[in-house]
Amino acid sequence: MRPRLLERTREALAPARAKKSPGEQLMASVETHLRSLLNARQGTSKSGPDFGMPDYQSLLSLGDRDGIRELARVLAEVIRKYEPRLAQATVSYVPGSAENGVLEFSLGGVLTIGESRQNVFFQTSITPDGAVTVRK
Repeated sequence: MRPRLLERTREALAPARAKKSPGEQLMASVETHLRSLLNARQGTSKSGPDFGMPDYQSLLSLGDRDGIRELARVLAEVIRKYEPRLAQATVSYVPGSAENGVLEFSLGGVLTIGESRQNVFFQTSITPDGAVTVRK
């Protein structure tokens, strides 16, 4: 799959020295979309009412271990539904990361770049106020 239309247009207009390879473009596009997707809340998009994350604060009230496991499952489900370029998406909690109130997850999957398939990983953090960061 390819980067989104506006990203391809922006890249085409960029100076030659700043251009990225198709794989780098795709990786950056997926990272940007994951960040937008995971920071969106369900019910805020008119075109897709279930686009984004549900209220996961209630999940965390289930108790640490069960709530975190359920949150990882929900993250993976949302990513599989709304980021189809990332095949075989998996989400794993990084144990011990909640000490400062920030939950860390490792997000993995497979991107098809041209004719090849590449395993990719992102680090995802969720702060106590609900902000989500995604980085390679």
